[in-house]
Amino acid sequence: MNVEEMNNVLKPFVKGKKRTFKVGGRAVIYQRVSSKEQEDGFSPETQLERCYEWARQHQYEVVECFDGEHESAKSDVNRKRFNRMLKYVMDKKNRIDAVIVYSTSRFSRTGTKSFSIVDELMERGIPIFSATSSYDARTATGKMVQGIELLVANHTNNINSQTVRDNGARALRNGRWIQAAPRGYDMKTTRSQQTITINEEGKLIRKAFQMKANENLTNEEIRVRMKAMGLDLYKQRWSSIFRNVFYAGFFSHPFLEGEIIKGPHEPLVPLETFLKVNNIVLKAHTRGYETKMDKEYAPLLGSLRCPVCGHNLTASLSTKMRKKYGRDIGYYVCSHKGCRCNVSTKIANAAFEEWLDSVSLPEHFTEAVKTQLMKSFSILHVNGK
Repeated sequence: MNVEEMNNVLKPFVKGKKRTFKVGGRAVIYQRVSSKEQEDGFSPETQLERCYEWARQHQYEVVECFDGEHESAKSDVNRKRFNRMLKYVMDKKNRIDAVIVYSTSRFSRTGTKSFSIVDELMERGIPIFSATSSYDARTATGKMVQGIELLVANHTNNINSQTVRDNGARALRNGRWIQAAPRGYDMKTTRSQQTITINEEGKLIRKAFQMKANENLTNEEIRVRMKAMGLDLYKQRWSSIFRNVFYAGFFSHPFLEGEIIKGPHEPLVPLETFLKVNNIVLKAHTRGYETKMDKEYAPLLGSLRCPVCGHNLTASLSTKMRKKYGRDIGYYVCSHKGCRCNVSTKIANAAFEEWLDSVSLPEHFTEAVKTQLMKSFSILHVNGK
């Protein structure tokens, strides 16, 4: 029996088949326009022309083009056009064989987060082709190169984002507000100068602050009074206004990473009034609990989570219980909006002590734990604190 006859006899027992790649088919083009980077040869028209040319050369029929205006690639989930494209190509009735982009960075800048999307499309037989790259994304080498390009795009995006944050923080520290001024202010900005002035609406907001501080009104009462004066805002909007430190003459912005700095603009209200108003807001949100800085009655503070919603528990003394029983009664309280869970500190502390009594330490760990406790004690009690 020769080799050919042998192969024919054994053919029914063959496993697998030779892998071949389909030539051409039905494709969509996804175009992401992010900013002015499209200028100087990277215009939307140039990108589309290159994609259509690539499709023609590789025998793909473009059946749909997802193009349009600015769409950030920081988050794949929030890109509406991107998700419309995914829904379209994954619909079997559309029989899509490929997604064509101008470059891999046009598809996504989320790095490893985009890998699952790329893999899912590939499993459905829908590779992503870059019109400006020479690799085939269906091969092992092509997948590696595509992954590297996605990571590089993510790295570039992170560098650009950091540059924006650094420049924004520098501008803020130089006394230049970098976004729209809050209600009540007019802002004029040129390359060399910025002026922020209080407008007529701001004078009404100032009155609202004064009412809140001097009369202890609720936000709903403030809303009704302000509406009668011609400023109609939702109650929730007033809460946001009362907590905006810009009205006290300060800059607070995510780019400052937790820092608050004095702004050059005229304060709408004195800092004392702003703090007084926010003290009123704080009390309104504690639902009858008086917050204390001294938490000796709540040694588990910072270690307990709400069993209902999972947020950290705070600790407070109940003013209602004090009036009723004439003594302080502490509670671990969940202050998360919409959750009213609370538990007596006495009960919680006792339960923890009971649990501690049930815990035993293996003897061979005793010295190590003792050494660690000594170190921790010295750190926590520096200068008698």
